[in-house]
Amino acid sequence: MIEIDGSAGEGGGQIVRTALTLSALTNTPVRIFNIRAKRDKPGLRPQHLAAAKAVRSIARGTLEGAEEDSHELSYTPSGIIGGKYEFNIGTAGSSILVAQTILPLLISAKKPSEIKITGGTHNPKAPSYDYFERVFLPALNSMGCEIESEMFRAGYYPTGGGEIRLKVKPSKPKPTDYWIRVPFPQTQAIISLANLPMLIAVREKKIFVHNNINRVYVREEKCNDKGNSILAYRGFIGFQVMGEKGKPSEKVGEECFNGIRDEGDVDVDHRLADQLLIYASLAGKTSYKTSRISSHTATSINIIGNFLHKSFSIEGTTIRVE
Repeated sequence: MIEIDGSAGEGGGQIVRTALTLSALTNTPVRIFNIRAKRDKPGLRPQHLAAAKAVRSIARGTLEGAEEDSHELSYTPSGIIGGKYEFNIGTAGSSILVAQTILPLLISAKKPSEIKITGGTHNPKAPSYDYFERVFLPALNSMGCEIESEMFRAGYYPTGGGEIRLKVKPSKPKPTDYWIRVPFPQTQAIISLANLPMLIAVREKKIFVHNNINRVYVREEKCNDKGNSILAYRGFIGFQVMGEKGKPSEKVGEECFNGIRDEGDVDVDHRLADQLLIYASLAGKTSYKTSRISSHTATSINIIGNFLHKSFSIEGTTIRVE
C-alpha cells in the first residue's frame, strides 16, 4: 500500500483525485491521510467524495473512509470495468473534476463507456465545462484519446443540477513531442449567461472587441440559478473568469482578457500543464512548454512518482516525461 500525505504541497482535493486515479490505473492500494488539512474546511467535501465513489464504481475494490468531512481514505482497487455509469454529486460541486478523475480509467478500460454526471458545470475553483470542452478534451484527443462530451444543462452555485455526458472509447495517449501544434491559434471567447440580463454579456464582449478579438460567442444556459462565466482560449491555452455579484461586467471581461494575454506564446496554459501529466505519463516520451509551473503541477509530479516509474524533468517552463 502506498501512503500519501494529503497536506503535502498545495494540500487540496487534487491530491485525493490524482492518488485515487493512479491507484486504480496501477491496481495498487493507497491510503490518503490529512486530507485537505490546509483548507478552511478540511476533509472530504461532496465533490471529492463523488470522485472517490466514481473511481470505486469503475475500478471496483474496497473503499474505506468515504464520508463527508473524512480526513482519511483507503482504497484497494480490483480492476477497471468500462460501461454505463451515472454519478450525482448532490450539490453544485464540480462535475468536471469528477470527469477528469475518471477519464484516465475509462480510456484504459477494455470496452467503451457512457457516463452521466450531475452537479456544477461552472465553478470558480474548477475548470468550467467550456474549458473542458474547448481546451482540455481537444488536447487529449490530439494525443490519441477518443472522448466526446455534451452538456445537457448548466449548473451554477448554489443549486447545481447541471448535467454532462461523456462517451469514451478505449484508447492510449501517444508519445510525441509535437502534438501541441495547433493550426488555428486565434483567440476566441465564450460568454456563458444564465438567468441574467443580456446587457452583462454585451458589456463583457465589448472588452474583447476593443482588443481586436472579434470571435466572441454568447451562450444563454438553461439553469436553475443565476450565473456568468467567460472563457478566452486559443489552441490549448485557456483562461476563465466567473462573474460575481457586485463585480462590474467590464472588470470580468478585462480580467479574462488579461489572463489569456499573460499566458503568452506557449504550448499549453499553466493549468492544463498539470491536467495533462497523467496522460503524458501513460504516453511516455512527451514534452510541452507552459507559462509557469504551478504548485499543482509540482504536487502532481510527486504523486505520480509514487505510482509510475516515470522520469520528469523541468527546464524553465518546459515539462518533459520519459
